[in-house]
Amino acid sequence: MLKNAKVLVIGLAIAVGGLVGVGEDVISQMNAWQSGKNHNRIIQIQNEGGTRDSTGSVEISYYSNSSFGVTSPRGITMIVDPWRNDPSGAWGLWYRTEFPKVDVDIGMSTHAHFDHDALDKIDANMLLDRMGGTFELGDVKITGIADKHQCVAPGTVAWTEAVKQFEGRDDPCPPTNFRHMDNSLYLIETGGMRLLMWGDNRPTPPQEVLDKIGEVDIVFVPVDGSRHILDYEQADSVVAMTGAKVAIPHHYLVPETTFYTSTLLDASEWTQRHPHTMLDGSTIQLSAADISDMKGHVMYFGSNYVAGSSDG
Repeated sequence: MLKNAKVLVIGLAIAVGGLVGVGEDVISQMNAWQSGKNHNRIIQIQNEGGTRDSTGSVEISYYSNSSFGVTSPRGITMIVDPWRNDPSGAWGLWYRTEFPKVDVDIGMSTHAHFDHDALDKIDANMLLDRMGGTFELGDVKITGIADKHQCVAPGTVAWTEAVKQFEGRDDPCPPTNFRHMDNSLYLIETGGMRLLMWGDNRPTPPQEVLDKIGEVDIVFVPVDGSRHILDYEQADSVVAMTGAKVAIPHHYLVPETTFYTSTLLDASEWTQRHPHTMLDGSTIQLSAADISDMKGHVMYFGSNYVAGSSDG
């Protein structure tokens, strides 16, 4: 009887436009019903089919922190790891602004940390949250490979100790880690290329994970001057073990969006240790032919990021 009464109360709350007794963060994750959009284009794509061996250009856009947009040659849009300020308040204020409300076909999150999991901030037709397995649509194939978050802070800020305090235990590392220290790598195949979203994964995944990854064309690497997730040598090893032609840094400080209280620094020093291109905009177009002769070439967005309807 009590359970039925609770259901009735929630149902009445929804009917009058609110939720009683439900946390604000939970409500924010239940906002798809508010979208004025629909997925008609998804129906069109699934009816038309597609091929991943197309060699057309792939568009990559930077949304600051660890968030990137990827658009396939057929026009399927994806955004990985949108960010938000920590709703618990435990990690302080990181961001100066809200993540832009972007229309996208597929929203993806690599792991359950506030700087990667704000899927409610985007208007997405579909969401892939910490996915393992394979998803295919049109000219896109996405493989989620389950592994683990980096659990030993290699840099100047010992955030591992903060995690221990936050969890109230001595060891945040696998195999007994809590959920937020899981991580899914995303391998995106489109435009005749293989793009690997590393997320905040540990730098030494087991061989079975490396076997699933194989060689990639573009790898997105979490590296910055503070060595927050990976230090320089670990970042180098990720590029080498994946055989990437192009490496794109993420998880670094963009002061226009992110406060210095995040403890992050920029990634220019690591970038300049390699053959590199300092990008002058928030979006680039790359094809398999464009990068065929590259090996470990770093492309750095710096402070060029997509912010709402205009670039930062």
